[in-house]
Amino acid sequence: MATFPVKPLDGADGCLRWKESVLLRLHTVGVAHVLSDEPPPAPDGSRQAAKKWERDDAMCRGNILAALSDHLLPVYVRHGTGRALWQAVARTYEPDATYWKLRLEELEFGEDETHRERVARVESLVIAGRGFLNNPKPSDDGSVPYDACRKLPDVVKEAIRDRDGSTMDGLWRTAEAMERGDRCVQIWEAGRKNERISSGHNAKRRR
Repeated sequence: MATFPVKPLDGADGCLRWKESVLLRLHTVGVAHVLSDEPPPAPDGSRQAAKKWERDDAMCRGNILAALSDHLLPVYVRHGTGRALWQAVARTYEPDATYWKLRLEELEFGEDETHRERVARVESLVIAGRGFLNNPKPSDDGSVPYDACRKLPDVVKEAIRDRDGSTMDGLWRTAEAMERGDRCVQIWEAGRKNERISSGHNAKRRR
């Protein structure tokens, strides 16, 4: 089965994209299950099942090693199973909750970002900062919109006014409504501008 190339991991930069790309490859070749499933028990499992597990684990480990740079390969090649190797790389490079909390505190928005883009960024950082990144909880967890309030004062103010600020879904609906309102204002302003231009042209013709 054909697989796509994965840029080798050579440090913390690009680790998240690398992780998702490697997971996709492992799922594509059908061996990702060894990262979470337990091997078949020796007394009860058939020899065929054990051999399949060993093959899948070897393929999983090999694919992960193949996606490491020459610099990192000697560091992690000692891990004998796919799961042990995967966990070792994660321990080294996967940010913990405190990293994401700091990212949230330092977050600044660009002037060209929409309200929904801002909500998306804040929600992702809040969830990651609460340790949900690898085992996400529903986004309507009451603590998530509460923690998001400090970074989204405009959206939250509108949501509270509309009595829709107690869930993330409510914040999303409010952000979308605010964008519709912004577009309506832009349309009105564009219409007014065109009217002024048209009036100016008509005045010149009369002269």
